[in-house]
Amino acid sequence: MLRTPDAQGAVLFSEGGCALIAGTTAFMASAVSEGTDTARARFGHYARTLLERHPSLAPVAASHPPGHRVWSRLGDVDPAGATAQQLALLEVFTEVGTCSAPDFAHGWWEARPASQANGERVRGALGDLLDEVFMILEEYSVDPDLTESGDLGDAGL
Repeated sequence: MLRTPDAQGAVLFSEGGCALIAGTTAFMASAVSEGTDTARARFGHYARTLLERHPSLAPVAASHPPGHRVWSRLGDVDPAGATAQQLALLEVFTEVGTCSAPDFAHGWWEARPASQANGERVRGALGDLLDEVFMILEEYSVDPDLTESGDLGDAGL
């Protein structure tokens, strides 16, 4: 077992060839940047893939399932979640037109880390859409004073 000096986190190495990471929210955000739910889902897939060679991984994965299921369709998204906030922002910005570009960007940058912190996961076309919006917003500067050459403006967004 390894423990951080400030007791914020720990890593337990089992004899089964896997490690269990635990700690505070800040520690887990640093140790598992993709989020604990995604890490748990990936470990479950890993355990299923190696079931014949390492059968001891399956019960460990079963003991630590993701807290949220993954969404691949709009209708699957939890309406109370941060992903639903992102989708609602996208709708009012692109279709309704009642949201300004800076308001959209600010709202998106608040909802995105919240969705990750909540363990909300998306895949398929829905995941691709959210990733594409993320990449577009990377090229947009909310603050006009910080805009660089080549950045998207409000109209471009």
